[in-house]
Amino acid sequence: MTLIHFKKICKQFAFAIGPLLLLLAGRYLVDSSWSAQRLLFSALLFAFLALPLNRWAAAVAAISLEGLLCQASWLKEGQTGEPLLARDLFEVSQGVSLASYLNWEMIVFALLVASAVGIGIWKRPRFVWWRLALALLLPSLLLIRIFDHGVLNKTTASVLSDYVNAHYLSYNFIQNTRQNGLLVHLYQTAESVKRPAAGPHSFYKLGSLKTQEAIEPDLALILCEACFTSLNDEQFVTPIARLKQKGFSASMMLSPVYGGGTAEAEFEMLTGLSSAVLPGIDYQNYASSYRKDAATLVSRYKDAGYRTIGMHNFHGNFWKRSEIYPSFGFTSTRFVEEMSWKTRTWPDDGLLYDAALKAYAEGPAKGKTMLSLITVMTHGNYTDRDYDGGLGDYNQRLDAAIKHLEKFVKQLEAQAKKRKRPLVIALIGDHKPSLTAAFYRKGVFDDAFFREKGERNDRFRFAYKLTPQQWRKRAEVPLFIKASTPDLAASVASNLAEKPMFCLPGELAQLLPKEDPFWGALSVLCAKEPDQLLPAQQVEWRKVFEPALFAERLF
Repeated sequence: MTLIHFKKICKQFAFAIGPLLLLLAGRYLVDSSWSAQRLLFSALLFAFLALPLNRWAAAVAAISLEGLLCQASWLKEGQTGEPLLARDLFEVSQGVSLASYLNWEMIVFALLVASAVGIGIWKRPRFVWWRLALALLLPSLLLIRIFDHGVLNKTTASVLSDYVNAHYLSYNFIQNTRQNGLLVHLYQTAESVKRPAAGPHSFYKLGSLKTQEAIEPDLALILCEACFTSLNDEQFVTPIARLKQKGFSASMMLSPVYGGGTAEAEFEMLTGLSSAVLPGIDYQNYASSYRKDAATLVSRYKDAGYRTIGMHNFHGNFWKRSEIYPSFGFTSTRFVEEMSWKTRTWPDDGLLYDAALKAYAEGPAKGKTMLSLITVMTHGNYTDRDYDGGLGDYNQRLDAAIKHLEKFVKQLEAQAKKRKRPLVIALIGDHKPSLTAAFYRKGVFDDAFFREKGERNDRFRFAYKLTPQQWRKRAEVPLFIKASTPDLAASVASNLAEKPMFCLPGELAQLLPKEDPFWGALSVLCAKEPDQLLPAQQVEWRKVFEPALFAERLF
């Protein structure tokens, strides 16, 4: 063999193997792992991209795309405690809220993807059938995963589990991502979500408990975006704490989410059901499946002759609220599209409260009204000033939001008094703000909460398994109650102290006549001691709120 022939063979070998070696090196760069399931799906993505692109460009595009997705997932996990899901990739409107969280790594990966695609198309390969066959493997797997509910899907899942160790941990998405890698996780969560099946359940065996007098008040229920304060110490006091000096009774409740995921908290607040039972985000997954007369706190007030008004000072398509609200019992809705939002910042809460006051005033003189308001002004991301982890920016925005709230409360009380109507105002934080670094520095969280931590909020990584006590500390959010009868507010706040958020609608449902077995049973459950309402894992709520109960109430 001549030297020229040897060089030619080496060149051909490098041309054939080089992109695969690049892919292999890049795969380790993405998340420092070469596990079989990760390598398989990185290779499938490469094969798919190598159909229209030059192989070197396809390798760079595959690595960069996976890196971009991993960065987005770590970002989401840092803010909400949950990794990226397949359905997140198809819900573009939800991604708007994360635009301000972009980091430089995501920008670099996105530029690399765009560059690789451009160069790869310019240097595109000639068409061959074997390349098409390899490219079709990934989309074929996805189509089976999404649309097949029978033998083919089960067989594919079994093969992946048995031969490349891709076991699907559907009950723990964070652990599933760590075990299988993000590409496998996205494939596994690309399943079509089935609604719960009807059938027998044991929820009503809890019994029935009446906790409040049925005074039929007008109700203003406010889910306050990222509103948090310490109540019994000076550890993390914020401007919202001054509501205690404004006649509000206060206690702490437990949100199902941290740093984000408002829709899950709202789901519990409106339904009295645990959001941990169904997979994924309940609003997003099941919006088209909820029946038109779903049994919720809203429909209970509607059935009692109330006008039920749902408002949010952000877009109606965000978490599909414009689709869900009518099914949940709201007789009228209003979103930011109908408000005078003219800034590029998060919409002012004053817009929401002005719209609510107008809607309340437009009701019949002797009519009864329920208002459900979701705020957004204090939404993260928070600007880090003087290495405070964003706390200064958060407090400034929260102070402005509470000023709008105080004005609203004063005017609403004046209107209710003029109408000679009893009034209850309930405000609860949807989740803690995404200020993990500030919480750590203030001593709210200690080292035991984290497997990784850093100076930036998105660099903190909570431990895979928090103890029930740690979960409680992370989940705590403030509840503020004010009523025409102060004793009522104090009673509600006391009954709900350290209880899960789904207990709140149970107390508010008791303010109406006509007993309902669900709300009575929920009150029995929520009358338990707080420690008895802290399951070792959130998914254990499935044993209490059985899927058949969801089917009965919502589907």
